[in-house]
Amino acid sequence: MEQVMKHYGNAILAIIVLLALGAIIVGALASGGYVDLAFKDALTGFFGDMSSIGSTP
Repeated sequence: MEQVMKHYGNAILAIIVLLALGAIIVGALASGGYVDLAFKDALTGFFGDMSSIGSTP
């Protein structure tokens, strides 16, 4: 086991880190995630502000 870790340790660590980052990114971009909600709020606010510009006398 020690030789396996010595030979493949860095590759195993890189795979674990990439899988963890992938899980974080998928969770952040999932429907109902904080990135999704922030993006929807930004679009709703932008188009709400743009529509109020035209209705101001």
